[in-house]
Amino acid sequence: MTIPGIVLAAGASRRLGQNKLLIRVGGHSVLYHVLNTALAAPLDPIILVLGYEAEKALAAIARLKDSPKLRIVVNAQWERGRAESLKVGLTAVPPYAPGALVLLGDMPLMTSALIARVATAFLDTKKLCFPVYRGSAGRPVAIPRELFSEFARLHSDESGLKIIQKYWDTAVKLELTPDEEPTQWDIDAPEDLQSFLTMTNASSPSL
Repeated sequence: MTIPGIVLAAGASRRLGQNKLLIRVGGHSVLYHVLNTALAAPLDPIILVLGYEAEKALAAIARLKDSPKLRIVVNAQWERGRAESLKVGLTAVPPYAPGALVLLGDMPLMTSALIARVATAFLDTKKLCFPVYRGSAGRPVAIPRELFSEFARLHSDESGLKIIQKYWDTAVKLELTPDEEPTQWDIDAPEDLQSFLTMTNASSPSL
């Protein structure tokens, strides 16, 4: 069994000063790595939400665009923040799906195995489900359909953390193994990018 995946990739990366999704690592863009990983996971369809520099993003994932699992939607209001992109993604989820699994486009060390672990736990329980990283909710997050309306009420760059905290006690929480911790690395600021490139060059030459 599969559930839909939503990849949020519409922002302008203002803190970084350049479009982080287009940064090339190991011959491919950050977004390419994330999308390729999602397509290899038990997710169907994959809803890719684009916005800022959408045409450049499409060019960066050109080799993946023909996947029958991929659905591309554009958030024309991307400047309003991440929450708006999440709303666009949730709206595109097929009506028969019991929920959706949300991924961020700036986490290129995410693995299909972790996605599958979260997806399987969700399909078994139909509850809010996510990994726990250093005591906090990590990614990806599987959201049951009955919570879509709460997440759709988020505004601007709200991340949904307050909703996750609200349902923390009843959610399915998966502890990360040590080798899974790099899946949670993202790129927000210049120092993140430098640290990421240093770490991946040393430990992940396959990227």
